[in-house]
Order: sequence, then structure tokens, then C-alpha cells
Amino acid sequence: MHPVAYGEVRIPERLWHWLEALLLSERTLETKCFMLCEALELPGRVVFLVRELVPLSEEDYEVRSPSLVVTRPEFVHRLLERCYRENLSLLEAHSHPWAGHARFSETDHRSDREKFRATESLSPPFRHGTLVFGNDMSFEGHMWDWVSQQVVPIVRIAIVGVPYRLQYATPYAYRGYDAAVQRVYDRQVRALGAEGQAILAELTVALVGAGGLGSQIGQALAHLGFGQILWIDPDRLELTNLNRVVGATYAQAKRGVRKVKALAQRLNRLCPPDEPRRVVPIPEDVRTPELAPLLLGSDLIIGAVDSATVRQYLNLLAVCGLIPYLDAGVGLRAEYGRIHMGGGQVQVVVPSETACLTCVGNLVQASVEEQLTPEQRERSIRAGYIQGERIPNPQVVFLNGVVANLLVWEAVKLCTGCQQVHPYVYYDLIEQTTFPVDAPRDPNCYLCGDSPDSLLGTGIKGVQGFIEKRTARPIPTPRQSASKKEVANAE
Repeated sequence: MHPVAYGEVRIPERLWHWLEALLLSERTLETKCFMLCEALELPGRVVFLVRELVPLSEEDYEVRSPSLVVTRPEFVHRLLERCYRENLSLLEAHSHPWAGHARFSETDHRSDREKFRATESLSPPFRHGTLVFGNDMSFEGHMWDWVSQQVVPIVRIAIVGVPYRLQYATPYAYRGYDAAVQRVYDRQVRALGAEGQAILAELTVALVGAGGLGSQIGQALAHLGFGQILWIDPDRLELTNLNRVVGATYAQAKRGVRKVKALAQRLNRLCPPDEPRRVVPIPEDVRTPELAPLLLGSDLIIGAVDSATVRQYLNLLAVCGLIPYLDAGVGLRAEYGRIHMGGGQVQVVVPSETACLTCVGNLVQASVEEQLTPEQRERSIRAGYIQGERIPNPQVVFLNGVVANLLVWEAVKLCTGCQQVHPYVYYDLIEQTTFPVDAPRDPNCYLCGDSPDSLLGTGIKGVQGFIEKRTARPIPTPRQSASKKEVANAE
């Protein structure tokens, strides 16, 4: 194991609202709550995946006042025993209900160091962290790193819902753009607002696929100013790609250049000279075990692939890692120079909130067909081109462009809250119509269902076999909020 520079928290939106209600139910006394988590060990950081909240009754407090809260030792002991039995980690949260812009007090620092030392015998795999929240749910957090024997900061909390929110700790709050960047995104800020643009700039996106769909998605993400794009695709350019892979050149196709390297090179020229490259090309199969930490460390996963197997793999990683996943697919049927049918779909998977690819199944197909004309319905049943099949020939750039930008629009809505998110959108090329489809989440889905035996319930254990902790690949820190040096020296 290597030293950890910082920690993060991912929490489902329903648990976040409950946490807020618990901590702010009493505005004159400090309140405490515990969170049982899985600790996702990634290179340089630990991500706490919150699985359960454990509130305290009045009998569980030893001391509770406007400026101090102490839990009875026997209550904590029972929690630690459960963590040991179930391989869970522990986050403690308490409120400073009289303050905004929450910060730890000196008493908090002294108490936490004592508690971290006391629980170190459970490590590894146990991780222990604490959070303090103000009356506006601003927070500061830190955790114990048993490798470096230091307290390191918890930098941010990802609230996994619709919209999807990243909340940064008080010392790492967004500080604004410089003048050059403001000029680049001026027209966009007029649409999304400065806060919306700042949100996009903080995100790391794992984009899988650099074909007709993926090239247009990657281009849109780069122009929008998404913070970092980890672009994964093992394929090389061919001359037959040039009709639809936007940004590729004839010379690159003749040489068989890797798709992601060719496209990243062009899009990185959008960045100001003094900025790090925004698009990181990764010319490998996404199911390579060493890439799992990169995917699990991303804020969003986007799939633009023609393989049902890869789609389900990305779906699995996203659900188990509490990461939103956006998926797109297209299809086309033509004969004797006439296009008979074509279209595509975009699906937004937010773990524990919306349907995943597995639980949707035939529900979406049935819902789509209910909204089609009898002729369209007959064609759809006959061809079945929407449900995850390999993209057949022929392929055209204009269909890819519509569907790719529908996906990017849903991603922007999901992350900024500027409009309502549609978890499933269907596009019919012939009729030139786009409409949302009713795709309810299946509570009995074996992957994302409510059962504790679902893979969502068992969490990261569901993909443990794919995770290679010895990987040397660095996972980028949140660049806009804090530099690596600032995070490392925060305590």
C-alpha cells in the first residue's frame, strides 16, 4: 500500500437528505451521526461509499451541548464490531449548527487524533474519517492514513442523485476562473451560468468509445470545458472510419493511428497554452483490469460502444461504484439506396435513483413501441435495433451527431441542474422525433435493486475481481479546487 493524499465521499441522494435532516433537526445542540461505508482504495486516494446511516438516540450521547458532543463508548464499540465483521469502514459526522462555512475546532482535531489512533488496530482494510457540517451543510473532513501515519483531508462529497452534485470542503471551494478562461466560455456562461460552468470544469469523465458516436461526444465535452476526459478505445483508424469519426484525417487513417490519440491531439489544442491537457488518450480495452481504478475514480462514465458485453461491464462498475453512467446507441436500416428506419437511444443511469441497463430490459422497448405509429411499431419489432446490438452498416454522421449531442445535453442537465433530466430518450430518424420514454427502475433488479443481496447492495465487492490495486496509473486530483501540493499539505 502507498500513502493516501486525500479522501472523498460518495453518498446516494436519499441518504444525503436524511443526513441533513438528522444533523440539522436541532439548531441549538450539536448532533452526531455515523455512516457505514465501503472504502474504495484508489491510487493516491480513498473513496468512502456510504451504504448506511446510523443515527443516535438521546441515550447514546454521553455529552451533548451547543459546543460539544461525545458518544457513549459502548455504542461506538458495537459499530466497530460490525465494521470488523462486515469489512466496513466508518465515517463520523457531527454538526456545528451555529456556523456556516464549517471548520473543525481545536477540540475536534485533538479528539479525532485520539480516536484515529484507537481504531488503527482494525486497519487495514478499515478506514476511519470524520466530517463536521455547518448549518448550510458546508463541511470539512479528514481521515487517518495508516501508511503515512498522518491525518489527510477529505476534499469533497459526491451526492449521487438527479441532479448529480459535487460539494467541496470549505478549504477547497471554487475560487473562480482567470480572465483568459472567462473569455473562452463567455457565451456558454450566459447559458449555464458561472456556477454551471465551474461544475463542468471540476468533472473527470471516462469516455469509452471513439467511433462515430464517441468522436462527437468527446468533441462536445471538450468544447464545453469538462475538466478532464479519460478517453478509452483500443482501435486504430481505418479509411472506412472517415465518414463518421469527427476530427480524424486521411493521413492518420492511412497510418492506422490509434483513434483516441488522433482525436485527443486535436482537442487538446482547445486548451490555453499554460493549462494541462484536457483529453487523456488511453488506447486499451476498457475491460483491462488495470483500467478499473481509472473508471471507478471518475465522476461520470460515458459509453459509446457497440458491444452489449462492454455496456453491461460499464453499467456494473457504475452501479457498484456509485457513479452516474450515460449510454448511447444507434442503428440504421437501408436497402437499394433508401433508408427504411433508423434511430437511437440515450440512457442515464444514476445508481439507486434511475433504472440501470440490466433492470430496464424489455420495459423500454415496450414503452417505446406504445408511442410509435402502427407502421413504426412493426418496423421496430422486426428490426429490434435499439436494444444493445452491434451497430450494423450502414452508418452516417448525421444520426451519430443527433444522438451524441442528446447524450451530452443529458450530461449537462444532470451535472448542472439547468433543466429536467430524462433518464431514457428515444430518437426516430425517419419521423425526426425525439421523446422521453418511461423506464422505471426495477426494485427487484439483481444489479441495482433494493435488496441487500443485489450488486448495488453488496457494493464494490461485486467488481472486486476486476480491480487491480497495484496499478501505477495516476488518477487526477480535482485541479480547479486544489493543487496536489495543497491537498497533500492541507493538514
